[in-house]
Amino acid sequence: MTAPMPVIPDEVRDELTALMQELLLKTHELSFEYSTLDCEKIQECELAKKAKELFKVVKKLNKLVRRMATPPAKPSYVG
Repeated sequence: MTAPMPVIPDEVRDELTALMQELLLKTHELSFEYSTLDCEKIQECELAKKAKELFKVVKKLNKLVRRMATPPAKPSYVG
């Protein structure tokens, strides 16, 4: 059994959602640039290494946000 999610005030949740959307958009834009960059030594570039680390963290964050946004299943009762 999982612990219940804490209640987040609507205004905080809305602000967090907006910031998450902005972060995801900017990260996706960066990932497109990263993946289409024509550089044979990209794996040696410190900026590329940090970008890849960022992509991994944002991917985890995106999964967490999706879990939080999914409403819990309603129990069905047969009566």
